[in-house]
Amino acid sequence: METLWQDLRYGLRMLAKRPGFTVVAVLTLALGIGANTAIFSVVNAVMLQPLPYQKPEDLMLVRHIDKTKGTKSESVGYADFQDWKAQNRVFEDLATFRPWSFALTVGNDLAQVQAATVSSNFFQLLGVNAFKGRTFLPEEEKRDSEKVALVSHALWQRVFGGDEELIGRQVKLSNQLFTVVGIMPPDFKFPFETERAEIWATNAILSAGMMDYRGARNVQVVARLKPGFSWQAAQTEMTGIAGRLEQENPDTNRDLGVLLVGVHDELTREVRTALWVLFGAVTFVTLIACANVVNLLLARAVSRHREMAIRAALGASTWHIVRQLLTESLLLSLTGGAVGLLLAAWGIDLLLALSPQNLPRINAIGINGPVLGFTLVISMVTGVFFGLLPALKAAQPDLNEALKGGSKASASGVGRNWLRSALIVGELALALILLTGAGLLLNSFILLNRVELGFKPENVLTAGLNLSSNKYPEGENRVAFLQLLQEQVKSLPGVRSVSFTSTLPFSGGGVGSSFKIKGREWPANEKVPMAGTFTVMPDYFATMGMPLLQGRQFTESDDKSRPGAAIINEAFARQFFPHENPLGQSVTPAANRDKDSPAEFEVVGVIGNVRGAALDKEPKPEIYTPYRQTPWTFGQLVIRTENDALSLANTARRQIKSLDPAQTVPGVNTVENLIARSIKPQRFNLLLLSIFAATGLMLAFVGVYGVMSYHVADSTREIGVRMALGAQTADVLKLVLRQGARLTLFGVVIGLAGAFGLTRLMVGFLYGVKPTDPLTFAGVSVLLVLVAALACYLPARRATKVDPMVALRYE
Repeated sequence: METLWQDLRYGLRMLAKRPGFTVVAVLTLALGIGANTAIFSVVNAVMLQPLPYQKPEDLMLVRHIDKTKGTKSESVGYADFQDWKAQNRVFEDLATFRPWSFALTVGNDLAQVQAATVSSNFFQLLGVNAFKGRTFLPEEEKRDSEKVALVSHALWQRVFGGDEELIGRQVKLSNQLFTVVGIMPPDFKFPFETERAEIWATNAILSAGMMDYRGARNVQVVARLKPGFSWQAAQTEMTGIAGRLEQENPDTNRDLGVLLVGVHDELTREVRTALWVLFGAVTFVTLIACANVVNLLLARAVSRHREMAIRAALGASTWHIVRQLLTESLLLSLTGGAVGLLLAAWGIDLLLALSPQNLPRINAIGINGPVLGFTLVISMVTGVFFGLLPALKAAQPDLNEALKGGSKASASGVGRNWLRSALIVGELALALILLTGAGLLLNSFILLNRVELGFKPENVLTAGLNLSSNKYPEGENRVAFLQLLQEQVKSLPGVRSVSFTSTLPFSGGGVGSSFKIKGREWPANEKVPMAGTFTVMPDYFATMGMPLLQGRQFTESDDKSRPGAAIINEAFARQFFPHENPLGQSVTPAANRDKDSPAEFEVVGVIGNVRGAALDKEPKPEIYTPYRQTPWTFGQLVIRTENDALSLANTARRQIKSLDPAQTVPGVNTVENLIARSIKPQRFNLLLLSIFAATGLMLAFVGVYGVMSYHVADSTREIGVRMALGAQTADVLKLVLRQGARLTLFGVVIGLAGAFGLTRLMVGFLYGVKPTDPLTFAGVSVLLVLVAALACYLPARRATKVDPMVALRYE
């Protein structure tokens, strides 16, 4: 222990004697360790930490899968759920959940609150108890039972002020009274936290049609495995049950299989690969930082070769010298880790601000015990990693040369020191791999933003509406309200046009429905086709800037007194009417039906395709019907303005609430913001990888510059001799640049080979760009060569200014 303390004190003194070296080394390590810590905090929270439920590894999601197409469906039929629950032998229990929303009334204020309907056993299955009160009872799932609700701890604190008497009181949700029976724990989140449910109700509020009709697939199912049963055994059991249900219900269950997915796997499915790629990228940055510090220590070892020789001559063993130098390396790395931890704390805040909506468990991201442990381990590992080779090299000095005052020429130039050269080649190769990944994402992002939308999103404001069926029981009431609202909003200054749609592009909603085409029957062995279904007011297509390709648009006369009218998109026409005129054909979507709606809808127009789900997804068949004929209770008001749409947001909200104070008006936003939000995951990946690539490039530049500067200093005498013998400035430049060019060439070749293999992992993140895109590979190679050339040129230029007389007296 005394020896260790002595090594520490000596190491601190030596680092303090060279503050410039110490600061550069610590900051270099801090960059790498800090970036690693920040990304690991995300990976730890999202990927490594278990979910906060009892035995979360036994929780499975039960999905439908189309056996012919291989497509999965999150939502299943309630009747199928009941059959699964009754017939299986592998699950302890199964429960349902379904995203929902309520308009919460508190005093005279209304707030739209994210909610969920669940089966009464949902919380017992997860193994979660209420913080106060209780969870649901089985009898509270019956349709004629009293309406009850659970509230989240955050909502209890935020809205009800932590009122201890809330349990047993009634609250008004969407104009209906619910009795609060429990408050959930502070750390409890809905299994898919992107839903952020704050109120839970039982399935008793679901309509009979939603629960009884087997073809209605509108709930999700979670199950818990019995002890002793594996995922494979459960999958086999459920596949057999699905086969029996398909035989018993061929109309609704044809080609429907069952797929079991772990809850944690499903939660992280969309972000898993991206996080591991980013973690790999930041590891590359750390390796580049370590290579730079190794080169710094090798250069410093040259200045200490006489010191090491004297220690060896006085009896110090190789182990004693190595131990001393490793102690100094660990001091550097631990200090770098401490500074890196501060950088990571700032970086985590930045990550949270930039993170996309699909990043789960975001509240668990932060500096905690596992993250601190990771930082300590990586600091110590890097200390040993970058300190061992320089320590071994310095621990074996040439005693004769050193003790008789030998020159530093014994230290090697670039061409002769394989270790320093290999480190620079490695830095350049890693930097090229990072640059290639960032370049591919950049090209992909540019192409994604150039995608033809099919409409004009500029200066369009949208506001969500929810017309309560209690207040607006008939379609005529909803139509009258929307007409009055349309007239009043249209009269506002700066408004060009106003319309309404059940679902807006990029709003995250959408209703898919089966449909019929008059005079056409679907083959018994084929799945009934599906199409996106929308109900819109007249002028919707003009307001959104959607081009009409054939026929006419809807008019005010398209009401329930007239034959049904429909407008289809180009994708629908191409798929279902490839060789005939779609105008005049009759279609009937199952979803766009009101009790007084027409039985059939004649196709009166064809509009261009619209990308409504995501920029990287091709348009699918769509059917639009007039709102007067199919008046839904929810949708989006669409307002096109002369200038900045968002400046009209508060005015539009006040106008809506002046007509109907019960309207909560959620989601007032611009369509441009909705599109930007849809590509936030791609922007997040691009930004982080670009930051890592830029950091790696900067560190590689510093590394090449440092090595070439050292080479110039080491070759001062040789350069002086050459200049004394008549060498010109260009000759000296070529001499130095040739050394750097050789290292750069090796680095580029190795980097290209590594990028060719590793970028294939990014195929799922790219749009319109191959992972081996030759232009990207060529572009980043040229960029790296230019940066390396600059790093070589600066020391080479300094070499041309060497005074031959001074150089000949050097050392």
